[in-house]
Amino acid sequence: MPEVVDLFVYGTLKCGFANHRAFCERAIKIRTASIAGAIFDLPVGYPAVQLPGASILLEAGADPVRDAGRQRLVRTPASARPAGAVREQVHGEWIRLPDPARTLPLIDALEGVRADDRGEYRRALVPARTQEGPRALWVYWMPQLPPDARYLPDGAWPARS
Repeated sequence: MPEVVDLFVYGTLKCGFANHRAFCERAIKIRTASIAGAIFDLPVGYPAVQLPGASILLEAGADPVRDAGRQRLVRTPASARPAGAVREQVHGEWIRLPDPARTLPLIDALEGVRADDRGEYRRALVPARTQEGPRALWVYWMPQLPPDARYLPDGAWPARS
């Protein structure tokens, strides 16, 4: 069984935000990171990311613990930008959490991930740029944005003024 799971977070799970303490306070590692994609501010008070399809290395399965193990089997991408990808970047944090059997299902539930892909968010493994080089990290992304989602051109949430 895997001992850790690596996530890319860009919203309320980041340090200093509403859900970090409840879900990520046991983090083993927190580093800055970025991924290819576009980020949007939602009127409900949290962000959503959309991913270029070419950047998805793996889609989440029905078993979060198995997914944490699958993450270790994916070869670390040589580049955090897939060939032909858009140039947009989302800025956030790489968070390494212990005990995937406990932590990943809780965060999946927070993000509304459902095994039938009918939840608000989905989880995918994507290449990321980190301070320690390229890594494959799980990210929560929204396949269908609400019509009032506001694009954040600087790639970070909350929007900088």
